[in-house]
Amino acid sequence: MKNSKFWLAVLVGGLVVNIFDWLVQGILFKKMFYSAMPDLFVQEPNIAALVIGDFVAVLVFAWIYDKVAASFSSGVMAGLYMGILVNFPTWIFAHLTVRGYSYGLAWSNTIYGIVWYMIVGAVLAAMMKKVQATA
Repeated sequence: MKNSKFWLAVLVGGLVVNIFDWLVQGILFKKMFYSAMPDLFVQEPNIAALVIGDFVAVLVFAWIYDKVAASFSSGVMAGLYMGILVNFPTWIFAHLTVRGYSYGLAWSNTIYGIVWYMIVGAVLAAMMKKVQATA
């Protein structure tokens, strides 16, 4: 079982990215992309599922970050690498395999997703700092 610092970091990270998702995906991208493609996107998605999904994504990231944090100079850098790993292939392949999924939206979601991971990385790093042993 993880300690309370871990769970608090997951909670705060989940809250932060849910707000970020609401602003970018729910307002900006909805106006720019989703409303223009009503046959491709659900216009009234299940908000509860999306909120829970963000918390689960942050939990998985925190679990992995807890194991590999020492490999990165910062949480932002960990987020950059994890964000590229997840988002670059996902959204470019969506463009290549889903009819109507535009190239511009693929790149917008790729960049957005990388920034999302960098934000989560920064929050987790700040909240899960390991106490350094003093000499």
